[in-house]
Formats: sequence, C-alpha cells, structure tokens
Amino acid sequence: MHKLLRVDKTLLVLVSGLLLAGCAQARLQVDKVSTAAAYTTPVMATETAAIPTVTSVPTAAPTATASPTKTDVPCDRREGGRVTRETLDSELLGFSYEVSVYTPPCYGEEGIDYPVLYLLHGQGMDDTYWLNMGAAQIVDDLIAQGAEPFLMVFPREVNDYDPVTDDGFGASVITELIPWVEANYDVCAERECRAIGGISRGGGWATRLAARNFDTFGALGAHSMGLLAGDTYQMQQHLETRSVDEYPRIWLDRGENDFLFEGIDYFVDMLEENQIPHEFHLWPGDHSGRYWQAHAAEYLAWYAEGWR
Repeated sequence: MHKLLRVDKTLLVLVSGLLLAGCAQARLQVDKVSTAAAYTTPVMATETAAIPTVTSVPTAAPTATASPTKTDVPCDRREGGRVTRETLDSELLGFSYEVSVYTPPCYGEEGIDYPVLYLLHGQGMDDTYWLNMGAAQIVDDLIAQGAEPFLMVFPREVNDYDPVTDDGFGASVITELIPWVEANYDVCAERECRAIGGISRGGGWATRLAARNFDTFGALGAHSMGLLAGDTYQMQQHLETRSVDEYPRIWLDRGENDFLFEGIDYFVDMLEENQIPHEFHLWPGDHSGRYWQAHAAEYLAWYAEGWR
C-alpha cells in the first residue's frame, strides 16, 4: 500500500479553495467573463431535446415510473431522448432547487434499469449549462451509434458563490438528490452504475463527493476543477484500506492557460505518485465556456465508455 502524505502543499490547496469559494471578491471580473458570460454562448446543434426555460419549472416531484411493459415492436434508440426540469424540495438546505433530467430514447419501454451520470455546473451557471453545451444531443448520438443508454441528472447549486460547507449542496446531492433519483427513475443503484463529474467549481464538488463517499461512484470526471481544501488527502488516504484497482475511473483535464492549474496539477501529481489509474488531458485553452464546449463530446464519450 502507498501512503504518501502530501502536507507540503497544504497552503497551495487552501489558496485554490479560496479562489473558488471567494471568487466574488478575488476574481469576480475574471469569472464574469469566463463563466457567467460563457453561459449564453453555447448553441444547441439540433432540436432533439428541448430545454425548458427557468419560468416553466414544475412544482411537483415526479411520481415513480410504472413498471415498463415490453411491446412486440422494439423501440428505436435512434429517436432521441427527453429532457425535463423538476424541482427538488431540500429539507437539508431549507429551500427547493431545480434539477434537469435527461432520459434516453426508449426509457420506460425496455424494462431495464439504466446507469446515471450526475453532472455539476460551475459558478454563475445553473442546471441547464451542460444542456446548453449540447449534452443531450451528444448522448443521443452516442446511443444511436451503439452506446449503452444512460440518464443524466443536472442539479442546480443555488448559492454557488457561498463558501463550501459539509452540510450544504454536496450533502444534499448525496442524501437527498441521489435517493430521489433512485426512487423516481428506472436507474441502477449500484456503484458501477453511478458516475459524477463537473466543470470548474462543479469539478471540485464532484471530486469531493467521490473522495468522501468512496463506495458511491464508479467514475469521476473533473473538468478544469477548482480543487477544494483537503480533498487530495481525502482521495489519497483510501490507500490505507483499498488497492488502486478499487478506485473509480478518473478523468481530469484543463486548458494550458487555466488559472486554477496549480490545484489541478497538485491533484494529478498525487495520483501519479501513488500509481492510481487516471487520465489527464492538457489542451490549448483557458478556464472558459469556449474550452468546455470544445471538449464536451469527449467528456461524455468517456463517461459512456465505462458502461459498455
């Protein structure tokens, strides 16, 4: 077992966490340009799955899907999936937040439980950000080409400029959102059926939730993540009781000019030094919507590959 305790760069990680949590003060002008402004730039490639607007949010959670019944005529997985927008009432947070859900073609008609991918947004965005980058259309195409169908769940972090706490948004994802999805949708509830990923702050959240809930997710994607304090150690300490083969599939990437490079590279160094399997991609670009849009198809193809 490897046990390399990396305490020499604690200050580095704390600074990286402060960059994300305190962005409104330290990098407000930069984030307004690279994230919030980028939110409106992605253009949907097709109209396969319409994305609801904020004003059309349903007020009631969906009822449990009835047991599917098979028909004599097989469903055509090339027809495309469906996007709905729901509201989750959070007792933990004390308010409701929106959750966009993509269900694949033939959902409810095949009598199967599907894998599910939880995708988190960054600061100044909401639950429709991934959809505005074309996530539904990309996955429709993957499924039409033979990929196993899966659901995507996009929760909105309402207070996405607040400091990160142990009883906030992340806790709601684990204790409220996932049970809600598994109670109301036809999804597989095993570790290997769940994946989590995110961009920017969402990538930091995804890493934290995977590190601190080791048996919950079978795959982790951190795209231009803002590393949160203590999570490198949290991920590493599992080596005391687990082998590297028990770690989730891990993907990390960043642009060459990403201002959060230090935290990302620090986390990658820990993975490499402990021989924890992972993929790391360094591409031209910065911390912006243009960069994530350019690689959204690669992200989603990687998640889908885990369920072949």
